[in-house]
Amino acid sequence: MFNVSKNENVKILLVVGSSRKGSYNQLIADYLRDKYGNIVDFRQADLKSLPVYSEDIENEDFPSVTKLREDVNWADGVLLLTPEHNFTMSVLMKNFIDWCSRVEHVLNGKPTMVTGATLGHLGTVMAQSHLRQALLSPGVKAIAVPNTEVYINAIQDRIKDGKLLEDKAESLNTAFINFIDYIKPGNGYCFSCN
Repeated sequence: MFNVSKNENVKILLVVGSSRKGSYNQLIADYLRDKYGNIVDFRQADLKSLPVYSEDIENEDFPSVTKLREDVNWADGVLLLTPEHNFTMSVLMKNFIDWCSRVEHVLNGKPTMVTGATLGHLGTVMAQSHLRQALLSPGVKAIAVPNTEVYINAIQDRIKDGKLLEDKAESLNTAFINFIDYIKPGNGYCFSCN
């Protein structure tokens, strides 16, 4: 379906929409990288180095934008981890979408998974909703993979010593395996078998 050979790892680009030290979304990205690094090749997009998008500069040669587009093209799928700022996605995440939706449209047809963590009770539900809408917009046209929605609320109760607790990550693991299964059907990964 997505030209991933049976003998090679799935390639996932992690896009963390937070630059905060101690970011909960970065913690989740680190958890996934540690847990699935043997079956998935991960890269992480550097959102902090991107210039603020403007149509006036979209054709300029920014090394950070070139690298971002190369990373998206490299990936079999893109996992977006968004914080929620004022009931929507972060500025970093919006800037990522803007750069990917113009000129080369690198997210077009790319499988995506959206998640996010928060201290509150709604688990970034508004930010994820807005992000999913943006991913389906005409300039982006990414594939929002079904059965991969995870709203991680009360994250402070799910971490210990700076790490996500395994017994508090079941829905995240299930959604991530669904994402991998969508990209590489018949790969033999089975979360419930572990």
